[in-house]
Parts: sequence; structure tokens; C-alpha cells
Amino acid sequence: MKKKLFLPLLLIVLIVFSCSRDEEVIPTDSSGLPDIGSDSENIPQWIYDEMSFFYFWNSDLPEKDPTGSEDPETYFYGLLNDSDQFSYISDDAEAIKEEISGTIIAMGFSPAYGVFTNSNSLFAIVEYVYPGSPAEQAGLMRGDIILEINGQDLDVDNFFELNSNQDFTVTLGNYNGRTIVRSEEVLSISSGTIELDPVIHYEVKDLGNSKVGYLVLIDFIAGDNDKWLKSLDNVLGSMKSEGISELILDLRYNPGGEIRVAEYLASSLAPLNAVDNREVLVQFEYNENLGSYFLSRQGENSSNLFSRFMKTQNNLNLSNLYVLTTGSTASASELVINGLRPYLNVTMIGEPTFGKFYGSYVLFDENDPPKHNWAIAPVVLKYANANGVTDFVNGLSPDILIQDDLLEAKKFGDETDPMLATALLLISGTDIAGSRISSDRMYEPIPDFNKINRKNIFGYGSGIVR
Repeated sequence: MKKKLFLPLLLIVLIVFSCSRDEEVIPTDSSGLPDIGSDSENIPQWIYDEMSFFYFWNSDLPEKDPTGSEDPETYFYGLLNDSDQFSYISDDAEAIKEEISGTIIAMGFSPAYGVFTNSNSLFAIVEYVYPGSPAEQAGLMRGDIILEINGQDLDVDNFFELNSNQDFTVTLGNYNGRTIVRSEEVLSISSGTIELDPVIHYEVKDLGNSKVGYLVLIDFIAGDNDKWLKSLDNVLGSMKSEGISELILDLRYNPGGEIRVAEYLASSLAPLNAVDNREVLVQFEYNENLGSYFLSRQGENSSNLFSRFMKTQNNLNLSNLYVLTTGSTASASELVINGLRPYLNVTMIGEPTFGKFYGSYVLFDENDPPKHNWAIAPVVLKYANANGVTDFVNGLSPDILIQDDLLEAKKFGDETDPMLATALLLISGTDIAGSRISSDRMYEPIPDFNKINRKNIFGYGSGIVR
């Protein structure tokens, strides 16, 4: 008999699943990269050839002669360095290309997952919904709690398979301050073409003495013909025309993406003198083979060895930047934060970031037609900022610790959102007690904003964009 109440009176407990998404790497095209002549139909041989030249830890590759009979996925993961938790392989290169292009077939929402105490039962909370997506059209909103898919309770064994359907119904629940109870609301959602514009919300807030831009960015992708890079630039231009003097950059659910998009954004935010002087944003370290290749062909100032600020159409010439972060803030997001710190005051509000100071190339078979549809995304580089800061294995630490509370999630731009509210208080010059801000003070979370905090949820940023 169906339960009318979903695990009542139980607290929610933390369990961590290892989830990732393609944008956690820093993809690139093949321009400027060496052709190592690997076009083998033997997939393990192709993998080994590519890894031998590009892989950051290529000097530590195990001696595993490919015979062609090995399962490619098993073979690939058997090559990885023990410290490598980022490299991955896919048997669907076309799907990766589509996602990098910025258009996919999906429902258009990102779920985070929670598990109830002493059970295998799960729930999902919606982190965000793409504007105009089938999910939005069906009525799904940020903060909605999903208890069932197609009438089945979610659990640790079925949640991934249920989420893999191209269409389904979801049964929603409500959080009552203590537990989650089933509601009568059921939504039907079908997959459709999703335009992955990473700017999912922006606005300008007038604080009286200053205008503040607020930008929610969930990926660093340029899209086909740079359509999403142009979209980002248009938003920055709109904010500039409205005369903003401060910016709040919301990267809570941004796992990274393309380095050149991160470079463009950082260059658009940086002080003009840093841009005019072409100061170093970040510097890159490779294995000996790839580092020597770039050095010998492009010289010590190669753009592959140093990322420098560039002139952009809409530089905001900021002195201060406020960034909202969680453990899902990773890779290119961390590059922007870390890279800008030597040049302006970057205030992080939220939780420690993921801690990914590596970048990857997405490598395909580039024969026409391709001999196979496999793709690999091995780690190929490590980055540091102009002051040499790297190896932040525990993530970048926030200046103000506030835990993201999806159980009581607010709409993007809602000024009662604890992270956004704190940033606005700092900009206005008022601390949480109403006194003037001391520049050397570490703030604690605003009282009563986190009744159920992030410790009680796992899977934030799981990034399965449905």
C-alpha cells in the first residue's frame, strides 16, 4: 500500500555519491594541439597513444599493452594516477560535442539528492531550471522537492535509472520545518531541445548609493559560434550601461567549463590597468612532452603557458567582487576566483569550493568519418594564479561561511536569500548586527537563515541536467 507520509519525523542525513558532469573539465578544440598520429581502430591503443602524450601524469602510466580485446572504459580507468579523480571516458562523443555546443535534448532542470535517516529512500531538490525549458513549462521551480518519478519512490538503487527516462511524472513534497511530506501535486515533463545559455538570471539592484549587478552563471560554455559567450557579453554590457559599481557573481552550481570563457569573464571584471598591462590571470603547468611542445613552438609567452587578461567589449573595471559559492563551485569557476584575487578584492560568501585546480582536454577521433565514437577527457594541466596559488585540495575557503539551504531555497534575486542578503549588506556597509563593517572580521552565518543546513544534504551540484 502506498505510504501517504514520506518517512515522517526522521531527520535527513548526509551520504555522498560521486557524481560529475562534463563541464567539470575544461574542454578545448584541437587547434594548436599536436597531431600525435593516433587513428587506430583499436580503442585501447588509441587511448594509450593519447594518454602517453597528453596526460598530466604520463610518466607514471602503468605498462599495460593494449591488445584490442579490453573493455575501453576498464582500460582507461586502469591507466589513471591514484590522485586523479577528474579524468573520464565516454562512448558517446557526439553527446559531449552537443553539450559543448550548448544545445541538448533534456528536460532542463538540475536535481540535488538527499537521503532519509536509516533508509535507502531519496528525495531530489531542484537547484535550478533553465528558462523556457520543458521543466519550466511544466511548472517545476527552484527548490521543488521530488519524492516520486512515475509513481515510484526514489531510492539509492533506482534514482539514476528513473532519471534516465525521456519523459516522466514527478510527485512533489513539502518541507514543514522538520520533515518532508508528500503533496498531491504531480507534474508531467517531457524532454525537448534545451538551449544551455549559462546565464539563467541577472538583474541590477539599486541600493540608493550604488547600483549592484547580480549574475547567476551555471556553466562556462561558449556555444556554437560563441552564441553563449555573446549572451554573457550582452548581459555585462547591459549592467555597464546601467552604471553598476559592484557585482555579485553567483557560482553556487557552476562546475566549470571552457577556459576561454573564464578568461573572457575575468577580463571583463578586472581593473582596467590589469587588462591594459596584459597581466597574468593564471599560469599553466603540463607534463614534459606537452610543456616542451608549447615552449618550442610558441615561446615563453605562449598563450598555452600563460593566460593573460584581454581587452573585452564591456569591462566593468571592478575594485570589489562578491562571489557566492558551494562545494559545486569548481574548475573554471575556481580559476576566475583564484585568478582575480591578486588584482581586486574578491569576497567569497557561502561554502568552500570543490578544489579542482586541474584542466582537461576533451579528445575525440578526428578522422572523417571517425573510426569510433569514444571520447576521453584526461587531465592535462594544472593552473596557478599570478602569485603561484594552487593545490587548494580542500577548495577555496569563503570569507563568510553561509551554508546553502535548498530545503528553503529562494528564487534567484530574492533578497531574503541568505547568501545574496549578506553580499548586499556588505556592499551597503552594514554588518549583520547593524554596525559598520570591519575589513578584518570573519562573519558567521546570519542567525535563523539555516534551519536545516548543507550538512544534511548530499549531492548538491550532482549536475544531472534532466
